[in-house]
Amino acid sequence: MTIWTPDLAAHSGPLYLRLTQAIEQAIANGALTPGSRLPTQRALADRLGVTVGTITRAYAEAERRGLLAARVGNGTWVREKGETSGADWPVREELEGRIELWQNLPVPLDRASLVGPLLRQLADDPHLNRLLGYDQEAGRPHQRQAFLDWLASLGIHAGHDRFLFCNGAQHGILLTLLATGCVGESIACEGLTYPGLLGAARQLRCQVTAVAMDDEGMQPEALDTLCRQRRPRLVYLTPTLQNPTTAMMGEARRRALLAVCERHGIWVVEDDVNGLLPQERATPMVELAPERVIHLGSLAKIACGGLRVGFLLCPPGLHSTLAQAMRLSSWMVSPLLLEVASRLLRQGLAPLLEEQRRVLGRRGELLRQLLPEARWHSGAMHAWLPLPAPWRSQEFAAAADAVGVGVTSGELFAAGQYAAPQGVRLSLSQPSSDALLAEGLTRLRELLAGTPPIVPIL
Repeated sequence: MTIWTPDLAAHSGPLYLRLTQAIEQAIANGALTPGSRLPTQRALADRLGVTVGTITRAYAEAERRGLLAARVGNGTWVREKGETSGADWPVREELEGRIELWQNLPVPLDRASLVGPLLRQLADDPHLNRLLGYDQEAGRPHQRQAFLDWLASLGIHAGHDRFLFCNGAQHGILLTLLATGCVGESIACEGLTYPGLLGAARQLRCQVTAVAMDDEGMQPEALDTLCRQRRPRLVYLTPTLQNPTTAMMGEARRRALLAVCERHGIWVVEDDVNGLLPQERATPMVELAPERVIHLGSLAKIACGGLRVGFLLCPPGLHSTLAQAMRLSSWMVSPLLLEVASRLLRQGLAPLLEEQRRVLGRRGELLRQLLPEARWHSGAMHAWLPLPAPWRSQEFAAAADAVGVGVTSGELFAAGQYAAPQGVRLSLSQPSSDALLAEGLTRLRELLAGTPPIVPIL
């Protein structure tokens, strides 16, 4: 085998940037082809006479630019054309002959019948002009109160001094990283985690450290060990219906993790966008430690993603810093959308949530019949499919794509240098019908019996 050897002298700047530029050029001229694996860091370092650290830094920068993908145990490879990374997460429309199990979109339901009357009311509202202008980042008091009353009915209690609107939970993640001073600093998360967090961290040059997981999510002992070695600024968790594994964190585990964070003085970010989907759930972490937890919520999964209305509950001392981050990033959430959302909450979301649970319950049964090896928890929009040897995540996702089924490779969820298990995430909520989901799962079942493709190593 001939190892790919770039010419660093043809580029300028620090060695790692020269190598990054060489990778970019090689991909452009076809010397490195999509899907091919690059040399190991040690092999290329020996070939070029540079340190392994230089190669590591160059590969990381090329990955940040969307040129490469890399995970422990699976090497580093050139991204396929059109392949998606955690920093590039487009919404895929349903096309004829193709079935998307790729993204956790809300179950297709009739939301227009709920929102339409509210929009007609607003069209005749004498205060409509005020809703079409600029407003404070905190929104109107009655809008905040509608959310606080709704949260209180769910057992989550907070006052105006801890509440802040945001443009969806993804925006809330960005605000949190900015407000807690994470730019260029270390943060911790579960070994497999939400790609939106990884993308935001990458843009802010955060150093993401993965923490070992088990069937309940993050392991407290592993977090304690990390904090003793290097104290991260914060730890990011999805304790309810963990993304992508669907793990459910019990209250004892939540308390144990909070105790570790209290001992080491670090913030906890509780991403609870899936928190209302299961019929039963543990106490939210923000209720157990309101002085330490930044709680992220959104109406996207349970109501209307298009409203782009999310919220944060934070310790009072962080409120002004988060509000400043809001003003600098987007000034405010649209007053018009906040008014629609607050009226929707006053009207009641219970019927919509129950209908979604019914649909997901049916689809979970389909999953159990067609792919019984998949892991799924009642109420979850997604499932985790472990892959049998010799299948690997990326190869299976590519093979599924070839038979018209979109799935999400487990590699996209792997944080830092975490050795991701071979598996893919399946969205049960995205298909427009149960029949389409059943067809997609059937194609995957047939695919699992096939032979994985061989990927060349350069």
